[in-house]
Amino acid sequence: MDSELLMAIQYNLPLSTTPLVDLAEILGRDYDSVEKKLREYLSKGIIKRYGANFNYRAFPNHRQSSLVGFKVNENLAKKINELGERVKHNYLRDAYFNVWFTLKGRNISEIEEIVSRLAKELCVGDYVILPTKKVYKMDVKYDLHRGISWSYGVEPEKVATINELGLTEEIKKLESLPIAKRPFLEIGMNEEEAISLIEELIRKGVVRDFSGVLSEAKIGFKFNGMNVISTDHPEKLAKRLLEFHQITHLIERIPSEKWNYSVYFMVHAVEKETIERFKSEIATLEGVRDIKVVYSRANLKP
Repeated sequence: MDSELLMAIQYNLPLSTTPLVDLAEILGRDYDSVEKKLREYLSKGIIKRYGANFNYRAFPNHRQSSLVGFKVNENLAKKINELGERVKHNYLRDAYFNVWFTLKGRNISEIEEIVSRLAKELCVGDYVILPTKKVYKMDVKYDLHRGISWSYGVEPEKVATINELGLTEEIKKLESLPIAKRPFLEIGMNEEEAISLIEELIRKGVVRDFSGVLSEAKIGFKFNGMNVISTDHPEKLAKRLLEFHQITHLIERIPSEKWNYSVYFMVHAVEKETIERFKSEIATLEGVRDIKVVYSRANLKP
């Protein structure tokens, strides 16, 4: 793979009227060759998309998120995806609760209703709902040289809603731009206005950043580990964990008697041993009472 290009589109994509032209210039390459390679990677699914990465907290109908664990027949688990955009992730994992998915809703009550109804439909033997209490980080990038996830973004305390800004969900078209010299024109937007809008949305926390999004499986990152921590001081520990760039998602959740872990973070790597070494490092931190890694066996919502 062209690791230089894939690294650049993740970490150094210019926010400009001609982002891919400027990216080629940064790399010292001919634009046409860069466009050809990006089109190839997009068609193969190596690059999922590029553009503005939106914060779901900005969309009023999806203000609350929960992680849900099901003990369920694996053959039925893909039906969870029928909930559509409410479900962001859906993984088969090595744990007592073998299917884990994130579910968005207006509030916890709505999520509980949806989960209860779904559990009955799928004949779920047992389940757990772990509402999000606070998001500290959600920034997924992959360092192809280190062989491990590596990102810098920290979640803002306050995120404006699109309603407050007088916008509609139509702005989501900014998250998946076409491979073209002037992509904003391609989607029917005034270029300067599009740039100004994205800059404002970044300041307001509505957009996390402007970059390319890669498929971990297609770039050789075969292992993703959901690290779960039991601690008496979740907020203090979570703030300490922000120092580690290997972490992509860092979230404090309301624990359950069935699954008494309050701090969750994700690490992705080419080798499983890399995640295990990192877990061992985190286990030595003050406040970590117990830590385990729940590995993914299959992505049920590619």
